[in-house]
Amino acid sequence: MRTRAEFDTLPTVPRGWAWELRSGRLELSLMPVTFWYSRIVFQVLDFWRDHGYEAAGDQYVADSGFARGEIGQHNFVADGVVFQPGHRPDKHSTTHAPAELFAVIEAVWQPAQVRDAIDKLRVYSMLGIPHVWIVRGDHDTDDLDGFVSMYELVGEDYKLTGSTLVSELNPN
Repeated sequence: MRTRAEFDTLPTVPRGWAWELRSGRLELSLMPVTFWYSRIVFQVLDFWRDHGYEAAGDQYVADSGFARGEIGQHNFVADGVVFQPGHRPDKHSTTHAPAELFAVIEAVWQPAQVRDAIDKLRVYSMLGIPHVWIVRGDHDTDDLDGFVSMYELVGEDYKLTGSTLVSELNPN
């Protein structure tokens, strides 16, 4: 049986996870995402699907070196992934090799999340992922839109190639 005092000394967990103490049993739980996050990620992935790409939310990018994943490789959860043209992943897959990915989507709305997304550009460039879109929301307003910064891999670094509001993405 765990006590409240023991619970209060647990280490901080990554964004999206929480320690829960239920009937004396300690559990590490994945927390639901915010309405804004879910809405924005779906909108951006729908844009890519409308353009003929397969896309999925909350997927592992294999060998990114952030955490141990389901198949023994280093994995990192991306908010959204867009697959290379013509690639259709296995319907049971959750982990994808970088060569299968055309773009990665990161949705952020807090300053620390923005810094984390920028730091991830280095990892994604080492993996050779051609495009990264970082979608920023305004934490201090009720606005549901997001501002997309579009990066393209040029050599070993990402270059900002465009920006727009999610609401202004062309449907086709």
